[in-house]
Amino acid sequence: MTLSDSFATLRPSIDEATASSLAHLLTRAGASDRSEEFSRAVLASVSGGKRFRALMAHVGYALSSGTPLEEVSLPHLSAALELYQASALVHDDIIDKADERRGMPTPHRTLADHHAGQSWIGSSTDFGRHSAILVGDFLFSAATAAADEQALTLREDCARAFTRRFADMHAEVALGQYLDITAEQTPLDPARTDALSMSDSLEVALHKSAHYSVVHPALLGAICGASSFDGVATLLDVLETILTPWGLAFQLRDDDLGVFGDPAVTGKPAGDDLREGKRTALLALTWEASSPDERRALTDVLGVAEASARQIAAATEIVECNGRAAHEAEIARLVADGEAALDTCDFDEDARAMLRELCAILTARRA
Repeated sequence: MTLSDSFATLRPSIDEATASSLAHLLTRAGASDRSEEFSRAVLASVSGGKRFRALMAHVGYALSSGTPLEEVSLPHLSAALELYQASALVHDDIIDKADERRGMPTPHRTLADHHAGQSWIGSSTDFGRHSAILVGDFLFSAATAAADEQALTLREDCARAFTRRFADMHAEVALGQYLDITAEQTPLDPARTDALSMSDSLEVALHKSAHYSVVHPALLGAICGASSFDGVATLLDVLETILTPWGLAFQLRDDDLGVFGDPAVTGKPAGDDLREGKRTALLALTWEASSPDERRALTDVLGVAEASARQIAAATEIVECNGRAAHEAEIARLVADGEAALDTCDFDEDARAMLRELCAILTARRA
């Protein structure tokens, strides 16, 4: 069975665990008819998505326990990771003022529309944003509750390591998000080739996405599959060495899709990362290779929600011509770094094949 086939087998149980965990917390919290729109927004936030993080946890568990991947059962950790992902996306969409995700309205937009439809007093926009912050907070509460349930199933030493890593994960995302929004507020001088830093862009990608999307979930799964923490400590170090460059490649592929992805596949408008002003590695490479006039054309759209389709198309062409090839080379370098680390490790051939297929899934995707 291929890794993709195993993922397809596991997906329904991950979805069920996530929905069940959320529904139970809504009941315990006292959700009622008065909070119906809030509950609907909470539940809608976990629909769709690729479930990469839960699947990474299953891979980690399989490697540490020796259990065939399709037989791994991690309902609590799966729910915790997917609920935290939903929480982070809700907050991220508020920060980015994004009205659409996966082809559907984002929670702050849905709740703003609800406010307007009720003819309530005050600003519909403010109501939508404030309510969506609370939706994200509720999802975070659900994530931590599910993580706590997982920790209760583990030996004390593993539970301690698990709890600490889960906390480190969401703390690191907050740091990465701050670095991201700080970068977006930094003025860009078209006359300066060095106005954007590749190393700064990779630092944001590492903290905001690479560790959280790939490394931490796999290591959390490995801890859950271990009989003792001492017995899994070496594996954790090995996996971190392999998966960190692949996690960065995963984010760089996401950045490529944020400019060149098909909206029908990604569920996001074309050129969305340009309108949001994302200071990605792709943009840093483009900026360095562009002329001052081309950089001015880029600054005309970066972070400008009102940028026209024509301006976005012109900026996209600049990125295509000046940065995309170098960006693909950087992705290839990161993939090779992870493969080189894998080659030095004492995995059997089945584990090596699984990890290589995982790398392809992470870095060659179209959505």
